[in-house]
Amino acid sequence: MPQGNVLACSAAYWKVAGLSVCSSTAIQTWIVMVVVAGLALLAARSARAGVPGRMQNVMEMLVGFVGGFIGGSADVGPEHPARSRRLLFEYLATLFLFVLVANMLDVIPPYSAPTNTLNTTMALALLTFLFTHLSGLVKHGVRYGRSFIHAPGGMGYGFLILSVIEELSKPLTLAFRLFGNILAGELMIHVLLQLLPLRWFYIVGFAPHVAWLLFSVFVGAVQAFIFMVLTLVYVGQATAPHADHEVRAGAH
Repeated sequence: MPQGNVLACSAAYWKVAGLSVCSSTAIQTWIVMVVVAGLALLAARSARAGVPGRMQNVMEMLVGFVGGFIGGSADVGPEHPARSRRLLFEYLATLFLFVLVANMLDVIPPYSAPTNTLNTTMALALLTFLFTHLSGLVKHGVRYGRSFIHAPGGMGYGFLILSVIEELSKPLTLAFRLFGNILAGELMIHVLLQLLPLRWFYIVGFAPHVAWLLFSVFVGAVQAFIFMVLTLVYVGQATAPHADHEVRAGAH
């Protein structure tokens, strides 16, 4: 397990538009993007009528998994335009697959998960933040901002401040939850590797190390699922019919 991304970037920094970019995190992110794009292309090329292949089965399970959550959401129902629901599905499926593959990268030496840095998780959270509020604007128009004022008169602007704070906290909690869980898993693996001398590790430490690796795979999958579900919840709240009622109430 590499130590470069566990506590800090030990690799070289690239200067991009005046910003310092950790080269190891950037390379690992590109690896994840290539893997995700490659899986999608492979599944598309191997898709055929009749008996599906293994890759087609996997992708169909992913499509059914994500589509089932969208269809079962109380706030993102059939009354939404098909185009909006398709765009939401494409975003959620891509987000889930990206985070899942990224989280799995830390169990494959010598790679490290790019999601163990706040730069990556905050970027993903900001994408969700923008997607959520753009969806609300598309659904409710320019009156979308009035849905954050939950009381008439001057009290409404006090609630507006609280609503803004709440909305700004959402990407922060998304980013820190994913970052904290993945970083903790990598730190634990690092500690297990350092507890025992190398000559004793394969005798005494092999079993707990393998067990923790399997648990890290489980945690990575759960965190990808939670990130996707919370994104769906936030988009549902922004585009829900009851939000439109609040907009109309605010207009009066």
